[in-house]
Amino acid sequence: MTSKIYIVDRVLHWVSAFLLLFMLMNLSSQLHHANWDIKGQLLHRQDAVEIHAIMGIILVVLTIGRIVYSHLSKPRLNRVQPKSIWHQRFIQITHVALYICIFSLVATGIAMINHYEIPLTIYGIEFSPDKEGFYDTFPSIHSIHLQLREAIWWLIAIHFVGIMYAKR
Repeated sequence: MTSKIYIVDRVLHWVSAFLLLFMLMNLSSQLHHANWDIKGQLLHRQDAVEIHAIMGIILVVLTIGRIVYSHLSKPRLNRVQPKSIWHQRFIQITHVALYICIFSLVATGIAMINHYEIPLTIYGIEFSPDKEGFYDTFPSIHSIHLQLREAIWWLIAIHFVGIMYAKR
């Protein structure tokens, strides 16, 4: 029988995974493939960025919760057993890179919100527009954010292939 610890860990994993995938695919479609005439450009962009930011915060909370939960839970969860020391290191590097990428995406997202050209409200906190920062700082932060987005897609693919390989 599957333990409650395992079920909670898997639920946290899959909710986080689906939330991350939804975030990676949704903001682009909200900004680029929608009719802006319905709400107007400003309100449409505000809604898209605010939803993306709220989901990002929830993802970080779930990720931290999963990390803490897995370290505090007794007994330890049974994970895939590495076949060699190199396999073990590869798994660790992939997981650390995924976590670093998630937290870096959040950090660059927060930096972009602080330098955005339109007013935003996230969890009741109002961020006033920063026109000067938008033209000076925002493009470089946005570029880093997009590179991290590409990196996380590659890490997800590596993680998926690794699991399929390990479960064969």
